[in-house]
Amino acid sequence: MRDAHGMADLEDTHVGTVAACDLLGIDRSTLVRWVQSGRITAALKMPGATGSYLFERAEVERIVAEREEAIRLVGAHRVVGAR
Repeated sequence: MRDAHGMADLEDTHVGTVAACDLLGIDRSTLVRWVQSGRITAALKMPGATGSYLFERAEVERIVAEREEAIRLVGAHRVVGAR
């Protein structure tokens, strides 16, 4: 959705911690480790030690696609290598 200035709503372009975890199929502690290791970049972190993160939806979707592709490749490898 776009606002009166033609800008995309934040909800269309970003996801919070809970939504990112749901999309990625991971626990919050895993997401925090991924942020700390640089595997995913938070667009924004709310204040406080346990503050929520905000992620660009496109980056989360890219990682979801990478994980799905890796699973597909592992599955194909198992089929080819099966006896």
